[in-house]
Amino acid sequence: MSASTFLFITSFIVFAIAAPLWVWRRRLAEGFQVLRDSLRTLLAFSAKLSCSARHISGFSDVRIRRDLVSYSPLFALVRIQHTGYTTSASLLNCIATHARFCPARGALLDDDPSAISGETGAEDIASETGRTPSARGYDKSLQTLLLALVDDDNRQGLNTRALLVMHEDRVMAAAYGAGVSPQTRLLGWSMSKSLLAILWGRMETLGLATPDQCRLFPDWENDGRSAITLHNLLQMCDGLAFDEIYRPGADATRMLFYGSSNAPPHYAPSRYALGRPLIHTPGTHFSYSSGTTNLLARWIHQRLGGTEAALHFLEQELLAPLGMHRTFFETDSEGIFVGSSYAFATAENWGRLGALMLNGGRAGGKQILSCDWIKRATEPNRSVNDTRYGYQFWLNLGGKLPPLYPNLPADSYFMLGNREQKLMLCPSHGVVIVRLGWSSRPYPAELRFGEILAQLGP
Repeated sequence: MSASTFLFITSFIVFAIAAPLWVWRRRLAEGFQVLRDSLRTLLAFSAKLSCSARHISGFSDVRIRRDLVSYSPLFALVRIQHTGYTTSASLLNCIATHARFCPARGALLDDDPSAISGETGAEDIASETGRTPSARGYDKSLQTLLLALVDDDNRQGLNTRALLVMHEDRVMAAAYGAGVSPQTRLLGWSMSKSLLAILWGRMETLGLATPDQCRLFPDWENDGRSAITLHNLLQMCDGLAFDEIYRPGADATRMLFYGSSNAPPHYAPSRYALGRPLIHTPGTHFSYSSGTTNLLARWIHQRLGGTEAALHFLEQELLAPLGMHRTFFETDSEGIFVGSSYAFATAENWGRLGALMLNGGRAGGKQILSCDWIKRATEPNRSVNDTRYGYQFWLNLGGKLPPLYPNLPADSYFMLGNREQKLMLCPSHGVVIVRLGWSSRPYPAELRFGEILAQLGP
């Protein structure tokens, strides 16, 4: 056997042995990464949502655990403990994640406990189980229908917590599930995106923002992202790569629950989104992205001058004029609104936000939003793939694609959120319909909202 033949055979044998070992090692490393991401998501999700639900919504531990387990039976393995403002989520008493409640900013993952003041948190309202504060002034037939719909929903396991109808500035009828009252702040999940867009709209109305502004962040100055405009962010046509699927290791869960590293500030969703690369020309491709909304929140934060200024602006320029006194918008560790996901409000407060849009931007005799902004906010975007999205609102009609809800009015548009949060704005009927709950399967919005519209008449 020649030396070259021997060398070839030896090399082949070494490769035949090493290649499977290398593949096995790589797969093992990937498996450990998936396991690590899964555990981090499980614990961070548990700590964050439990802390917020306890201090902002006033929910009991039993309800909180039931809500978590609705996502996966694995949440039943997590031990939740509350000590003052701190909530701990642990597994097998050996690994844990903590969230701490700050009365001004909400539940923060891995935040510095020295930042927590001595203020009191939200009052415990879980025991308030009345169906309505008073039926006086309500439309009796509509009220009867809403009570029946909520009862039917909850017999089916849909867990509807609030169903409310508003016309102009008046609540026509409202019904609530067990353990929820008209004063309960309920999580809107991605309905928060619409609230943030309206906040931006108020800034534009006051001359503090223009939709065509680009070069939004210093990190983007030297690449194609510098061409992204605020208009692009509002319509989610920014062209940035972002995986909205909620699974361990995906962008959405990394952003909201543990970020990309352990370097401070650990819990900073908009900072995570800031690092995403450009994959489409801005303005050409729609991609639903919670990261995009948090970038908009980051821009608002820097334009208004920081956390205190942003909180003051939200309160004085939007919430107070609308009478939204039971609304809480959580921030991250940098003090930036988590615009994608974490706004809490009563059903009526959510309804008032919708009424502002239908009332031409006016509330309490004051022009909060310009009519031009409302028109642009509810126009289809100009992407090549899906035009049924405006300024953080879903549009029933838009381009060549079918309506989101074929059996609901064509001019309607929506604020939608995880766990089937749904708010419909219907200009042709002049009404806002709010449904808040915690459903693990699709909510029959077309059927329910259709019944309500039929009751109201043409």
